[in-house]
Amino acid sequence: MTSATSDRILARARAAQPAWAALTVSRRCAILGNLRHEIALQCESIADTIARETSKPLLDALSGDVFVTLEHLRYYESYAARILRPRRIGKSFFLFHGARFETSFEPHGVAMIFGPSNYPLQLSVIPLITALAAGNAVVLKCSERTPKTATVIARLCAKANLPVNLVQVLYDGPKQSAALIDARPDFIFFTGSSRHGQQVAERAAKHLIPTVLELGGKDASLVFADCHLDRAVEGITYGAFSNAGRVCVAVKRVYVEASIHDEFLARLKHRISMLRVNTDPDADFFPLTEDAQSDVRAQVEDALSCGATLHWPQDRATAAYEPTLLTDVPAEARILTEESFGPVLCVASFRDEAKAIALANASPFALSSSIWTHNQARARRVAAQLSAGSCSINDVIRNIANPHAAFGGNRLSGYGRYHGPEGLRSFSRMRTIMVASDRRTREINWFPFNSRTRHQLASLIRFRHGANGLLGRLSRLLLPLLVSAVLPLTLGARSKTETHFTIDVYLTQQAQGELAYLVFASPSGFPGDRDKALRHGFLPIPSNAQHLRIDTDLPPGIYAVTVYEDLNSNHKLDHNLIGLPREPVGVSNNPPARFGPPHFDECSFHLGDTAQTITITLVHAS
Repeated sequence: MTSATSDRILARARAAQPAWAALTVSRRCAILGNLRHEIALQCESIADTIARETSKPLLDALSGDVFVTLEHLRYYESYAARILRPRRIGKSFFLFHGARFETSFEPHGVAMIFGPSNYPLQLSVIPLITALAAGNAVVLKCSERTPKTATVIARLCAKANLPVNLVQVLYDGPKQSAALIDARPDFIFFTGSSRHGQQVAERAAKHLIPTVLELGGKDASLVFADCHLDRAVEGITYGAFSNAGRVCVAVKRVYVEASIHDEFLARLKHRISMLRVNTDPDADFFPLTEDAQSDVRAQVEDALSCGATLHWPQDRATAAYEPTLLTDVPAEARILTEESFGPVLCVASFRDEAKAIALANASPFALSSSIWTHNQARARRVAAQLSAGSCSINDVIRNIANPHAAFGGNRLSGYGRYHGPEGLRSFSRMRTIMVASDRRTREINWFPFNSRTRHQLASLIRFRHGANGLLGRLSRLLLPLLVSAVLPLTLGARSKTETHFTIDVYLTQQAQGELAYLVFASPSGFPGDRDKALRHGFLPIPSNAQHLRIDTDLPPGIYAVTVYEDLNSNHKLDHNLIGLPREPVGVSNNPPARFGPPHFDECSFHLGDTAQTITITLVHAS
């Protein structure tokens, strides 16, 4: 592909993108619903094309490619508008008194997506629909190894009545990819090997193009002695040899607690020996091509030459054709230091938890991982110390299919995340707007500078940030008084019509998602109708946060407040079958829990003309 050709492709995309971005998110997703409908109607023929082109069982193509893609499409149809809507965000009262902040999302422009050959529909179409939902045009470069699947994707987009040139599908070779990057798309999403990902990142960096890289893995499974052993054997067999090991999150390394190592190895070897490897439609996996076998067999031979032990297959010559099981593999062997895209599994033992974590983290790859144990506390403790971007407890691979959950790797496994809300945000740019009051002639940080202001600011800094413990907490409580007494000119006179109001929310343990808040000035709509709330918004909950502060300005009056942890970021309070909230919730005055929603009268309070803070503690209602 010449530079002129790639420039024309990008120009067509740029011409199509503004009209698409001008549509509301809901309208864009409604149009994408046509694509989901077409894929569903043609699911069997699509799966057949994929299965034939990638040499995989038909069921693998139907589930791993088609079904997972449809689930992500449905997710964005349901949630994209909520995830991408503008929202009001918090601020520091001292620095931004009288101002408010808003953040909104906008598309990058033209997204360049590189799809791989192992799951050519899923790993191309999911980033494609994410980019489109966010308002981008897309140039999709499918693998040159899957031209028929690329043609299917192009046909599906046309059948779904997507605007002309909004999606352009190519399947040129790697050399042509460089010309596409040099044509300067606005965003690049690449799925593939770490080696090729590094080349893409290097070329994109020359043009400062933001990039997300989903690269290879060397996933570790940690098997503890208290695990459900039969489940661990079954799960790891599937995790290691599904699609002949050609899965980015395939299990490649297994570390087993020493007390059960021999039994686990014997059971695993027996289970592997039962796998059906042929080209029958109902085979467990199809054999690799000769070229792919050659690459993997070279890594196996290197490990054996370094002292590794081959447990399966019985015939060394069929390694990499049949499922291959190794032990005693030295750390420097290529099979542990390089990507291995084939049916090979390495097993070793560990004696304690710390050693297991060290072994898992020793790899330069850090995509996903799994832990097998009956002890949930240990599982979470160990998972928190693994360097991989995701971790499954007592399961494998399936986590990548959850459209609500972000996915991505660390180290040589790439950077950035997609799927879920994080995917839409990756394919978007954030814009922050500050709206300041115009009642004052000037702000204290504006000209002219003077020593009086400098000394006042230094005193405030020492008072606000120089104290720890009880004194520090008192300083935060007394700060409004200090500001009023010491810096009257700094903040100017408070509005006669509004009072600063703070909600100090104590979160539950392991809080996640977003904190929703609704402020009501009357019983109408209380406690949960966002449309009738005087103020409402969502704040992201930082990792390990114990409490959050919400600052706003309100006219003096009677109010009641509702807050809840939006765990799944769907921007609504979820309820169970009997109507009780399924997510932690709290209201002003912290009334005792009772069956049914609280009343406005028991939660209301008076806001006067001086700054006021209330405290709300979140609780589980069900």
